[in-house]
Amino acid sequence: MRYEGIPFRPVTITRAQDKPRLVVLADVSLSVRATARFTLHLVHGLQSLFAQVRSFVFVDEPIDISELFAEYPLERALGLIFDGLPAGGLLDVDGSSDYGRTFDALVADYGSILHRRTTVLVLGDARGNGNDPGLEAFEEITRRARQTIWLTPEPRRTWRLGSCDLPRYAEFCDRIEVVANLAGLEHTAQQMSVAVTGR
Repeated sequence: MRYEGIPFRPVTITRAQDKPRLVVLADVSLSVRATARFTLHLVHGLQSLFAQVRSFVFVDEPIDISELFAEYPLERALGLIFDGLPAGGLLDVDGSSDYGRTFDALVADYGSILHRRTTVLVLGDARGNGNDPGLEAFEEITRRARQTIWLTPEPRRTWRLGSCDLPRYAEFCDRIEVVANLAGLEHTAQQMSVAVTGR
C-alpha cells in the first residue's frame, strides 16, 4: 500500500562513456626527427578522442612529456623536446637510439598504464644500433595493451638492412604503417581513429 502496488521503483543511470586510452612512444633521435615532430603534432590533436593520452619521447630511455602539452603551447613544448640538453631541452636528442632499454624502462616504470583499454602507438625506425632489442619487454607491452600500432618512416625494402629490428618487432604488432609524409600520417590517423573509437 505504501508504494501504491508498485514492487520497486526503477532508477535510471547514465553510463559514462569509456573512451580508450592512448600511449605514444616516439623515437626523437636524429634519424626520425622530422617524422617525430609532425607525429607529435598529430598526437596533440588526437587528445580529444581518448580519455587519457600519455606521451613519451625517447632516444635511450622514455621521458614522459604528457604535462608539456597541458602546460605549454604546442610549439614551445616541441622546442623543449627537440632543442636538446645543451639548449635546455629534456633529453639528449643527439644520442644513439636504444629501443631495448626504452621498452624495459617503460614496463618497469610505467607498466600500470598498459591495460586492455590502451592503444600503444610507437613511432620509430627500430634501428637500435646493435643494442639488445628488448623483445621480451616489447612482447609484454603488446600483451597488456588492447592493440599496438607501429609507425615508421622506413620503406619496407630497408627493414632488413643494417641494424633495423623492425621485422622482429612486427611479430608482436597489430599493424605497422609506413608513414613518409604528412599526408600519409593524416591517412593513418583517420584509420586509427575509426579502428579505436568506431567513428
